[in-house]
Amino acid sequence: MFRSVLSGLVLSLSLVFSSCSKDDEPVPAPVYLLDQRWILTEVNGQATPKNASADLIMLAAGNTYNAHSYCNQLMGTYELAAGTPTLRFPTGGSTFALCNEIETEQAYNAALHKTVRYSISNRTLRLYGAESEQPILVFRAED
Repeated sequence: MFRSVLSGLVLSLSLVFSSCSKDDEPVPAPVYLLDQRWILTEVNGQATPKNASADLIMLAAGNTYNAHSYCNQLMGTYELAAGTPTLRFPTGGSTFALCNEIETEQAYNAALHKTVRYSISNRTLRLYGAESEQPILVFRAED
């Protein structure tokens, strides 16, 4: 009995550790995707402003996300489909403050809710819309 439990534990751990690489993740990569601070670098193909910052953190506990989007905080839930690159942000809310980057912030928020799938490679997270071959949001992993 002990030997079969130990064998199962060793197999499980070897699978987890053999598939986790922060530099080039296979899709899907929920272990690395979650509980990681992602820094927004691009919205709809446009580089983000250098003097402002936005990010995204998807928490493993509770399938919730928190984001800073220039001058407001975003929060809500996300949905992942196991074994697929499917990712959605069906619900969300935000604080309401005005700032110089309000247009970029609105584009970020809108693109986040249009997301249907993701990819991760070379510490870069790309989010795609339903009819988009190009990513609508691009993030880099925080060091």
